[in-house]
Amino acid sequence: MPTIIIYWSPGRTNEQKKAVIENITETLVQDGGARREDVLVIFQNIEAGDFGRAGVVGAPARVKAENASETAE
Repeated sequence: MPTIIIYWSPGRTNEQKKAVIENITETLVQDGGARREDVLVIFQNIEAGDFGRAGVVGAPARVKAENASETAE
């Protein structure tokens, strides 16, 4: 059973989620040979502060680097 977990920020509408599920399912059926009834798509919302990148909590490293260079000037 193909299981797809999508990690993203909250704020998507049910219509957007429906479209994503339909498109992923169709791709796996057409291109991956999966049975439609076996495709499972799971959305996992990641809130600010629930992740870290490059050792920094809650923000992309490039944003933190830009902020650090601005304060150094």
